[in-house]
Amino acid sequence: MGVMPVNPSSPRRGRPPKTSDQHERLRRRVLRATAATYAEFGFRGSTVARIAGRAEVSKPTFYTCFPSAEAALEAVVTDASARLVEHLRPIAAAATDVQAGLAAGITAYLDWADQVGDGLRVFHAEQHDPASPAGRLRAQATGWLRDLLRRAVTGSGRPAPSPQALDLLLGGLQLGCYQYQQDPGRDRDASHAAMLRLATALLGTALPDITPAGTDQPGTVGADLRDPHRSESDSRSVPGVAGDQ
Repeated sequence: MGVMPVNPSSPRRGRPPKTSDQHERLRRRVLRATAATYAEFGFRGSTVARIAGRAEVSKPTFYTCFPSAEAALEAVVTDASARLVEHLRPIAAAATDVQAGLAAGITAYLDWADQVGDGLRVFHAEQHDPASPAGRLRAQATGWLRDLLRRAVTGSGRPAPSPQALDLLLGGLQLGCYQYQQDPGRDRDASHAAMLRLATALLGTALPDITPAGTDQPGTVGADLRDPHRSESDSRSVPGVAGDQ
């Protein structure tokens, strides 16, 4: 008789799973390894050998989960995109005010960036590469977000924003989210305020009062522009954008 493994729930390298539960656990393990490999090496550097090595499985075992490295990468990027939609869809459905909806949507976007982590750097670098899953899925997500914003603005009685304004807004929010995630200091209030300023400017919504009562420093972001999910004790005022005055 063979020797039983110390941890039977963890398949040994090269041994294919025997049950559907084992296969699902293996697939999630390979997906985690794929996400980590992609964050380090990008689309073109994420080979089956690297993914399998990080997952501690053999290449034949990898192929029981995915037919290729590209298929595994597609699954990782699709999952990240789906999680972004899951963050934003309930906000879009519940929003009755454009300004409040934008603030809540930006909060959800930053939450998503925290979840994606280092992978956001690769998404940003490859978003215009049609060969990369990030490039292909960005086009799909951008179309969905563009329609979402257009419906929100016109539903409030405001004129529809131009396609150029929507594309510039989405590009700016993507850059702001990337800069926030890459900043070791991660001043979330500052990132949230800057992204909201951009949105209000490009969509033509009314900008809230940004000078707190009782101060003599115009251009300081007030509480109504801060991330609504941050407590008052954690909030910090940040300088206004040059040219607002």
